[in-house]
Amino acid sequence: MTINDRPVDKEGTRERQAPAYPGPYRGGMPGESFFLVFGGLGVSLAGFAGLINALDRSPERRSPLTAYRIRTIVLLGFSLTITGLGTIATYTATGGDLAVAIRIGTLSRVAVLVSGLATDLRPGPAWPNERERRFANLIGVTMLLITLGNVVVASLGYLELIMLMSLTGPVTIFYNTIRAATGPETDPEPTLR
Repeated sequence: MTINDRPVDKEGTRERQAPAYPGPYRGGMPGESFFLVFGGLGVSLAGFAGLINALDRSPERRSPLTAYRIRTIVLLGFSLTITGLGTIATYTATGGDLAVAIRIGTLSRVAVLVSGLATDLRPGPAWPNERERRFANLIGVTMLLITLGNVVVASLGYLELIMLMSLTGPVTIFYNTIRAATGPETDPEPTLR
C-alpha cells in the first residue's frame, strides 16, 4: 500500500526511510538540540562585547576593566559555541560513541576554566574589588572540580549542567557592566559649593 508514492504499513503510517548518507551514524545525538542551542547562544553572547564597549563610561579610551570584560565575554561565548557544536561533531566522528563525545566536550570546558583561573588568580586592574575576585576564583575552582569529575563519569546530564553553569560568567560580566553604566556618576574631583 502507498500514499503519495511512499510505502505505508498496515496502520496507515509511513515506513521510516534510511538516512541519505551511509555509515554507522544513524540518528541524532541524545541532547543534540541542547548543544545546538548553546552553539548559537555562544555566538550571541560574544556579540554582547560591542554592547559592553558602548556602555563603558570610563574617561579613558578603554579602561582595563572594560578590556577584560570584552575579552572574557568573547572567549566565554565562543567557547560555549565550540563545546556545543564540537560535542555533536565528536559524536558523529566517533560513530556515535557518546562517552567519548561527552569527555571531549567536558575537556573543552576544563580548558576554558583553567584559562580563566590563570587570568583571574592574580589581582589586577580588571578586579577593582578584591572580595569579588576571590569569590569568582572560588566559583571557578569549584566548577573546575565538578567538570573534572565529569571527565571520569562521562554523564550527558552533568555536561549539560556544566554548560548551564558556564553561563554565570557572561551573565555576571553583563550584569556588572549594566550596574556600572546605570549607577551614580562619580565626579573625579570634588567641587566646592
